[in-house]
Amino acid sequence: MILDYQKNWNDRYGGGKHIFGKKPNAYFKSKLDSLNPGNIYLPGDGEGRNGVYAAENDWNVTSADFSEIALARAKEFALHRDVNLDFQLMDLITEELPQNKYDVVGVSFLHFNGENKGIVHRKLKNTLKIGGYLILECFSRDQIKLNSGGPRKKDSLYSVEELKSYFKGFDFIEAEEIKIQLNEGDGHQGDAFVVRMFARKVEEIL
Repeated sequence: MILDYQKNWNDRYGGGKHIFGKKPNAYFKSKLDSLNPGNIYLPGDGEGRNGVYAAENDWNVTSADFSEIALARAKEFALHRDVNLDFQLMDLITEELPQNKYDVVGVSFLHFNGENKGIVHRKLKNTLKIGGYLILECFSRDQIKLNSGGPRKKDSLYSVEELKSYFKGFDFIEAEEIKIQLNEGDGHQGDAFVVRMFARKVEEIL
């Protein structure tokens, strides 16, 4: 059964160009480049721009998305760049993740609403090892004023305080809401309000 949100993203990814371009997210790249390679989980990796970059830099990559079209395009992209990734078709709302498996979780513009926010982010918290890192960038609540990308419902946007509440037991090296200039394909263009978070898991808190 294909849910409405899956169909919407399948439709979006069905065009000729990569929606958000082929280069990795700039914030993700800047933080990943500071870490030693290991096992990385990339939820909502879409057409594979972050996953392919990580694989090219010696990371063991699990790239997940709930869009079959996105995964097919990501696999083509990885084949073109001659890298291997573990691609997974996954709905994070309903499916479980392994506990304490990954050295890094990288999240770029992964948005949910209502109780699904807490459901998904707690799964991401628990799949990180103690000592592992979270790299996260998403749209903040002020993004509702702009048309450079992201959900058009405020409930699907985030604040620093909300995200911190999902990642208890983390040392927040960076956690800020700022205005930036996006240049990520046709999907993300122009001024944008985002939350950026770089954090290390220091203890297991349920």
